[in-house]
Amino acid sequence: MEFQRRKVAAFQEQNCRLSLREALAEFYRINEPLFPKPTPNTPWTELLVHHDVGHVFFGVNTSILDETAGDYWTLLATDLSAKEYLAYAKSPEGKQLLKNIGLVNIMKSLFLGLPLLYRVYIQSRKMTKKWKVRGYQRYMDTPLVEIRRAFNVQILEYEV
Repeated sequence: MEFQRRKVAAFQEQNCRLSLREALAEFYRINEPLFPKPTPNTPWTELLVHHDVGHVFFGVNTSILDETAGDYWTLLATDLSAKEYLAYAKSPEGKQLLKNIGLVNIMKSLFLGLPLLYRVYIQSRKMTKKWKVRGYQRYMDTPLVEIRRAFNVQILEYEV
């Protein structure tokens, strides 16, 4: 399980020309060794797909610090309420996921992720509207650069 943020895909570029559909396919392709592409046929797997679309839209991958940044984006820049977010974390699947990550990694990510929280907070306030967690389908064939421009999203830069 990788901890540090690292750019590994085109969707992590602010001006990515891939459509949301193509970028999501890229996300699943590069993360295939970590997890299978979820089929949205249960509340949990439906959430996973929404979560993965958020990864692509906000330009974060799956390292622990990127997951932390993704969670900050979700809480500050989407229409998913904190109550809904916590309900998923309290589900059996959510509890197992947190157990797999481990308390030490979670605490470390929260502490080391504080600068990310600040940056996400600033960027989320500049957005023209919140991302609809369950409303992404209409954007599937739109280039990420255009979607991000429509929402005024400035993704977090990666240090090289």
